[in-house]
Amino acid sequence: MRSRWQRLTVAVIAAFVIAGLLVVGHQSSLARRSADFTINYSAALLIREGHPRAIYQRDQLGPLMLRLSDNAIDPRLPFDAPLALALPWVPLTFLPLELAFHVWQIVTLCLLLLSLMLLARWLPLGRRSLPLAMAALLAFPATWALFSEGQSSALLLLGAVLLVGAWRHDHWWMAAAGALLLGLKPQYLPAYLILLGAQRQWRMLAAAMLGAVAAGLSPLLAGGVSGMSAMVWSALEAGQGVVRYNESLIGTVSPLLPGRLPTILGFSLWAFALAALALAAFRGARAHAIGLAALAGTVAILFSPHALPYDTVLLALPAWLSFVLYRMQAIPSPAPAWMAIALAVVVDLGSPLVMLAPLLLLGCLVWYGRAYLRRAHDHPTAIAA
Repeated sequence: MRSRWQRLTVAVIAAFVIAGLLVVGHQSSLARRSADFTINYSAALLIREGHPRAIYQRDQLGPLMLRLSDNAIDPRLPFDAPLALALPWVPLTFLPLELAFHVWQIVTLCLLLLSLMLLARWLPLGRRSLPLAMAALLAFPATWALFSEGQSSALLLLGAVLLVGAWRHDHWWMAAAGALLLGLKPQYLPAYLILLGAQRQWRMLAAAMLGAVAAGLSPLLAGGVSGMSAMVWSALEAGQGVVRYNESLIGTVSPLLPGRLPTILGFSLWAFALAALALAAFRGARAHAIGLAALAGTVAILFSPHALPYDTVLLALPAWLSFVLYRMQAIPSPAPAWMAIALAVVVDLGSPLVMLAPLLLLGCLVWYGRAYLRRAHDHPTAIAA
């Protein structure tokens, strides 16, 4: 029975990989030129040409995006992230836009593989786990969106993995580098900082805070305080509070709420979830280390006030940790849950009325959490890590 289930799992993964290859491989030139990659590429080109202040000025960024994309992209779309996020794109600006897009896809693939290789080294699952995990990550529909948009989420995943490496191995430079990368989209960072604080790893926490501050203050290079202000207003005007298409919980309930209430509720849920995570982490940091790390990685996405589909590749980290817990016999097999979530993301990418993946992720979190607590009560020494 077990071998039959394993064969079914491999078959499903293979089918999703093939589907992903078809989706990304058949992407049109127009789709590539209108993707988010063009925004970051244009901002990086302005930085290379000595105009960092212009990356937050729509009247300068918009016409450049139109010219580079051959009028394929909406010029009203802003660059609304820290300046540091555009820096990896600067070398790519020596290449034509579409060639640079394909090079970034290769870089993204390497970053995803590196993240899984580090996890396999620090939290091994077995000899065949790495190729299977890489196939599963490529099969995950969020990864299709990542390759299709040319976004930065692979950098975020590497940052999250480095933070877990710092948490496990007490290396301050990992904490600083991880927070610098994850701080490019800072809404995902606090859950990982809570892990460091709960373990009383104050040196790691200080290094992580420095890395996060370096990323967060990078807009100062685009005109000092006015550059920082421009980034904030650019983000607000871009509709960061418009949560309709989020793959976090607020994206599910937002169609049911009027006006600015979804934004307020989104940030309130985020704050409440982080407070609950902090309480749980400080109470059980040593007895439930792996479980808390898996919980933190899930909370970072599920309760984020802003989590678009491609950023859910960050779930690769709690997915890996969930299989570590399975090997410890702390939870039942998480494979059915992750396959169901992948199917839900496919539906969500079709823009339904209500986002399904966050609801399913919440249900799985509750179900596996209860199973974990029951087994932790019955076999506490086996689960402690």
